Amino acid sequence: MDDRFKIPAFRALGILAAAVVTLASVGPAYGQGAVAPAPDASQGLRFDPSLSLDPTLPQVGAMPGGVTPAFGQRSLSEGEWRFDFHGYILAPLNMGFNTRPNPLPGQTKMVLHAPPVVPDDLETFSHTGVVPTTYVQLNFSEGNSIVTANISILAMQANVSESFLEPADQLGITDVFLSVLPPLGDRVHMQALLGAFTLRYGSTGEYDEGRYGTPLIARIKGVGEHVALKTGWRKFSFVLEEGLHGQTNTASVTVTPDVWNNFADPGAGSTFVAHVHGGVGYTNHGMGVMLGGHFMRAFSQDDRDGTSAPDGRIDVYAGDVRLNLGRFGHFYGALTYTDALQARTVSRVISILNTQGGKGLMDNYLGDLSGGTGQLTTVGGQYDLSIGRLVSYPVPFSGDGPDLFVSLFGMQTHVSSTDKTVDSNNGRFKYDNVTKRKFGIEATYSLLFWLAASARFDHVDPNVDETRYGFSVISPRIIFHTGWQSTDQLVLQYSHWFNGAWTTVRVGDPPIEDISVVPDGDMVSLSARMWW
Repeated sequence: MDDRFKIPAFRALGILAAAVVTLASVGPAYGQGAVAPAPDASQGLRFDPSLSLDPTLPQVGAMPGGVTPAFGQRSLSEGEWRFDFHGYILAPLNMGFNTRPNPLPGQTKMVLHAPPVVPDDLETFSHTGVVPTTYVQLNFSEGNSIVTANISILAMQANVSESFLEPADQLGITDVFLSVLPPLGDRVHMQALLGAFTLRYGSTGEYDEGRYGTPLIARIKGVGEHVALKTGWRKFSFVLEEGLHGQTNTASVTVTPDVWNNFADPGAGSTFVAHVHGGVGYTNHGMGVMLGGHFMRAFSQDDRDGTSAPDGRIDVYAGDVRLNLGRFGHFYGALTYTDALQARTVSRVISILNTQGGKGLMDNYLGDLSGGTGQLTTVGGQYDLSIGRLVSYPVPFSGDGPDLFVSLFGMQTHVSSTDKTVDSNNGRFKYDNVTKRKFGIEATYSLLFWLAASARFDHVDPNVDETRYGFSVISPRIIFHTGWQSTDQLVLQYSHWFNGAWTTVRVGDPPIEDISVVPDGDMVSLSARMWW
């Protein structure tokens, strides 16, 4: 986008977002399979859309084959109190292969790494999600049709599989919140979330975070409130949302960043996120289009992080479109403008492209010398299509037979930074005026009720002007499950990376990019997955 038009266009978008326009998901408000019944057309609201992914849904990317975990069932009456337990587990064994340049006596030339040494760190633009990582989420709820208490327990590691204990990966009780649905009549629905929970905006999948596992707009993790109002008129639906989040603790200058505390950041102050959203949608003959916009402001005004530290903020302006095309598939696209000003003091309550607060944004995009000042312009999307559903029309297809599921996905980010550091390797700016791009395709064919085959291709350019940093990866998989619609998978995967001369990986604690490390070229993975 021409710089002459970039900022004015997004300023206008932010004003529009603050007034009314967004929809980040056409999915159910409580996760697939756990939604209160929506009124029919005569009652004014044709469906019950949600603006972000439900906090109880897993914070991971989509599984091969477009499979989406279906969670729980809400109580359908005020007098019925129901307890529900549901969850998701992913337990992989990943083994990376590399060669030792100068093996000594008693050493083999081939070496094995676990985890693999590959350019797939979650916080970087190079993240593709092709390397499965351990993830466990257990959700508990108790309530009736009006109010429900929700508790989530998360872990990013299993103790028995670790060579040393990493407490920061044992997240424990993560979400604790009330969901309130006051009965306001047939034409207006209201949902209020109160407590500690996670919101994700810009998720490219229909019910999940998409193939990259990266919300294109932002992820908000904190304690506060979130209210959504939804109504409809004829074939139109309207949504208006607002929220305010903060945190319950702040790292003081006496805290030493280390592995055990996930490298707590004493330089971040108390941070709050205020956000507003609105949306309009149109449905006709089983198809629908949603247009939307978002505005968020994360800000820190804390005097405890040092008198010399300026107040910081991160503003996010975004617009998105979601198309539910019936048998022709599902498409989501988003355009996001992130404007950071002295964001070093902004905490991890907000996450832009999976980074952790202002410090993470500096480390991965803006540069250490930026002070947290710079801009990101991000565009991305995903298109999913079930060939079985397409060719079986007009007979409904519910996944109970052979199917070919195809996904196309990609994203691009342009970085403008006040850090003008020059990369000594190639003479180009390392942070300022850098365009990052990645794209991919995945296809999964369900052959038998117990067997599917999948293949995925990704290409990543961390700097499109210097292709030697880029890489490609191809990942064929064999998927075993116990039925056409079963909620279990055993996935055997092989991945091969075509690395560039300067493809970098993050190593160390805390992890930093090291161009001297030669990445693994191959990986074999065996993973077990189940959701209920």
